Parts: sequence; structure tokens; C-alpha cells
Amino acid sequence: MSVDGRSPLRPRQLNNLTLAPTAEDPRPTFFWSAESPRDEVITHSPYPKLLWSETGDEVTVSSVEAEAAAVARGYLTVAPASLKPFDALKAMLEAMSPEDRTLVLEAQQKDRLARVQAQLANLPAGELEALIAASKSKSKTKVA
Repeated sequence: MSVDGRSPLRPRQLNNLTLAPTAEDPRPTFFWSAESPRDEVITHSPYPKLLWSETGDEVTVSSVEAEAAAVARGYLTVAPASLKPFDALKAMLEAMSPEDRTLVLEAQQKDRLARVQAQLANLPAGELEALIAASKSKSKTKVA
């Protein structure tokens, strides 16, 4: 018998929850009254739904048609603050025409190349030669 005042835990208390408590064998009781019956199918509608504009304005839509119209006007299904920078950039690029998208990506590539060239120009001659030798040896191993 335990002297710390707690009821002893018997293995069946943890394994068999269908057994009712008794005076000699206390156990937890689980009343499912707060939950709906298991065999009842509950369906939920996604509407009303909240949409956001780029500026943070909110609009509530109550149907698929209203949502499609709001999205066509530029509303987002995800709050702008919760958008990750990658997702926001992806959405902006997808909204562009293919020609504009190509121009933006080419300009970005030129900008990256200019930054690399500026960093290479600041390197001392010894480090630059070591970097060039290392990149040549890596390119030879990749080809082979």
C-alpha cells in the first residue's frame, strides 16, 4: 500500500478504459457527451471566407463565384503579412507577362554577375589565383 496518499496505478487503468471505477479501484472516467456521435457526418462550408488585398484591406466572400470575382480583382486568399518572400515573389512573377518575366530574370542575373565581379576585383592577386585554380579543378572533376 502506498504511503504518499495517492491511489495505486494498476495496469488495466492505463490499458482498459471501458472498466468503470469502483470504491476499491478508482480510475478515470471518460464522458463523450461533449463530442458529436461517431456515426454522424458533419459537413462544414468554407464560406464565409476572408480575402485580403495587397494593402491589407479585408473583404468577406460568401460563395465560390464571389471568391473568384474578388481574386480576379487582386485579392489574396492568404494574408499579406503571412506570405513568405518567396511566395510573394513567385506570385508577382506569375502575374507578369512572359516577356516582362524574362527581362526581370535577365536583369537579376546581370546584377548577380556584377556583384561577383566587384568582389573578385577586391581580392588580392594570390587569393584570386587560388580561387581560379580551385574552380578549375572542381569543373574538371564534374566533367569526368
